[in-house]
Amino acid sequence: MPQQMSVPFALDKNGRVAAVGRPDQQMSQRVRGVVATGLTERVMRPEFGTDLGPFLFEVNDELTRQAIRHTVQESLSRWEPNAVIKNIEPLAKDDEQGVSDVFVDVGRTNADPEETDLMEDDITVRPGGRVDIY
Repeated sequence: MPQQMSVPFALDKNGRVAAVGRPDQQMSQRVRGVVATGLTERVMRPEFGTDLGPFLFEVNDELTRQAIRHTVQESLSRWEPNAVIKNIEPLAKDDEQGVSDVFVDVGRTNADPEETDLMEDDITVRPGGRVDIY
């Protein structure tokens, strides 16, 4: 089974670069990378990522949430076409102005959507466009 470098970067107990071998963990890391990267952040590939910054100070209504879902779905279908996206749910925090969580429920392959390993990724978008990954 192929290995993929662990994200965030870490060293294992032997001092080597930590790696992930499970396909569901690898897909989760790649999906996080797409959603957490803003457009133009990658120098050699400025079109990579998801443009969530414009939504930070929009009105918290269904139209804005639908636009966020569409933006995330569009970028994931372009950059991770093998991911099965079960649900994308933006949730604004009323107690923290300008903070929104985007929950992405993703499977690992389009080969058989009924037999995918499911996981939920939590990605928090903060004012100014900073993205925290938990």
